[in-house]
Amino acid sequence: MKVALLGLLLFAGSAHAKIVQFLYIEASEGNSSGGHVAVQLGDDVYHYQYENALIRLFKHKAEAFRVNYQLLQNRTIHIADIEVSDTAYDRISSYFKVRFFGQTQQLKHLKALEQDQALLQALLEWKAGKPVSALSALGSETSLKSPGAGLFYGDGNLGAVKASAECATKSTSTNIIAKLKQQLEGRYGKEFLAQKIIATDKALRQLFPLTQINDNSTNPSHYAFSERYSDLLNGFLALQVLQKAQSLTNSACFEVSLPGMKLNDAEIRLAETFRHDLLLSAQSLMVSKRPDWGYALFVTLARLIVIEHSIQTRHWTFLDDTDEKVIAIPQQQLALYAEQLQKQRRNDLKDMLEAFSDLDEGSGAYERRYVNLEIAANRYQQWLKSDKTGELRYQSEQALPNKSIPLTRFLLTDLSAEQLEAALNYQELAGERQLKEDSDRNAYHLLTKNCVTALLENINEAVAGQSKQMLGGFVDPQLNFIPFQAFDSVQETYKVVNIRELPAYRQQELTKMYDREVDSWVYARESNVFSSSLYNHNPDDAWFVFFTDDAALLRPLFGAVNTLAATSQSVWGLFSLPLDEGRGLKIGARGVLTSLPELAFFNIRKGSYPFPIEHSIQQ
Repeated sequence: MKVALLGLLLFAGSAHAKIVQFLYIEASEGNSSGGHVAVQLGDDVYHYQYENALIRLFKHKAEAFRVNYQLLQNRTIHIADIEVSDTAYDRISSYFKVRFFGQTQQLKHLKALEQDQALLQALLEWKAGKPVSALSALGSETSLKSPGAGLFYGDGNLGAVKASAECATKSTSTNIIAKLKQQLEGRYGKEFLAQKIIATDKALRQLFPLTQINDNSTNPSHYAFSERYSDLLNGFLALQVLQKAQSLTNSACFEVSLPGMKLNDAEIRLAETFRHDLLLSAQSLMVSKRPDWGYALFVTLARLIVIEHSIQTRHWTFLDDTDEKVIAIPQQQLALYAEQLQKQRRNDLKDMLEAFSDLDEGSGAYERRYVNLEIAANRYQQWLKSDKTGELRYQSEQALPNKSIPLTRFLLTDLSAEQLEAALNYQELAGERQLKEDSDRNAYHLLTKNCVTALLENINEAVAGQSKQMLGGFVDPQLNFIPFQAFDSVQETYKVVNIRELPAYRQQELTKMYDREVDSWVYARESNVFSSSLYNHNPDDAWFVFFTDDAALLRPLFGAVNTLAATSQSVWGLFSLPLDEGRGLKIGARGVLTSLPELAFFNIRKGSYPFPIEHSIQQ
């Protein structure tokens, strides 16, 4: 615990000292296997990574970065504190912020172009009466969906795990939506809802995409056709929910039946006040100018229903806000962390009960306290689901529910096939041009454009030729393209005032064991994967037998055994090729590559710990 706290104190930049931190992460199997570098500015860490033959800038919070590399990937982080002036710090910080924002906007634009093409192709297929395949062909990260619609519209391919108990809200939905419709008529007139539906339907059917190049078409902040279509469709579907008093889907909510969480009279009154606020919010959204008013209306209506249901039953009912993109931890992996899981489960139950107590006693707005309770309840609900499914979506809760459905379920347009084809041709040309420009600008090269050279180039560009005055010297990216070499050059060149390291997770735990037990026994037990109490095999790690990061003299001998183990996995991968699509062969080959350097006294592999359960308990 002390080591973890010390690491946090060391890793976090001081709010008062003007320090730029240059980080070197040691080599290991997997991503950035030859080592990695990053720069920390306050609580933000910037680094480059390889992605689809391109080099991309990533930004993380310092603690999340440390957990990923130091704990999960089990890699030691070396830190060089560079003393700079206020002017130099502001320049470097502003440069990285602007560059990351520009990249984010550009990637958003590229994604929008891809989605525009897929949507136009889908509309053409729908127009021709063919099965729509264009949108489903996109990957899950880029496929165009209707966020929030999954709260009211069911779909067999949502991918979400069904709630342990059905979300039966039909009568509640009828009552609360009837009340809202009555208020809308009193505020905006009897024909308001019908006219709003007709206007939204017309705008959706007549929505026209760009068919010629203009200044806005290549602007990364341009409101894309697919985004406008999605927002309008969401608004139309949300209005249909309101008109038909549609209930939530069976998997959209769950009830918490714990005895200690039954609502008393005071809590009912607070919930009724919150219901009143939600009713006013729903009325305002009906005339809102925000483009995503449909999604906001979905969430507001859904919250209204579960709040009303909670008031009527005196038991809390919450929306299921599970992030659909979170991958469940399989039962095989959960078994490796049984003791830690039970501790975490008890902690999550405690957090939920505390959030319930804070609801009527805590400070701040009631809505914020309610959202905190909803998040805590969703986290504990995942434990209850895991009892039945055997798998766990760990920390998959989010502040707003985002259940989505594919747009292919609700395609509408009055555009002709000729108009759609012309728009598709334009989008394809624009997409090809943008992809080529992106590739020319960000193409990865092992020696001249990698995670080290790109980061050093950014630092040099940030200080605009004043590297000597602002940093103490100039580090040439073309001569320092290897991570550990670049870190040495930074130490020798820049105004470095302090050097320290954050030991990898396994090294931290070994230090504790050496303090408690006999050194020879600890070394013998922890030197191999079969008797180690710290390491449980991670399926993403290649087969190996001995840890060599703390065995310098025996490293060649251990490396020979590890090479043999990885070779065995590669051979087995050949036989299992039809079953695992080459995964075993690929991991085995990677294991051979990371084991061979051990024959020459060089260590790369450290072993990884894929789920930070124990760290979460400490936090």
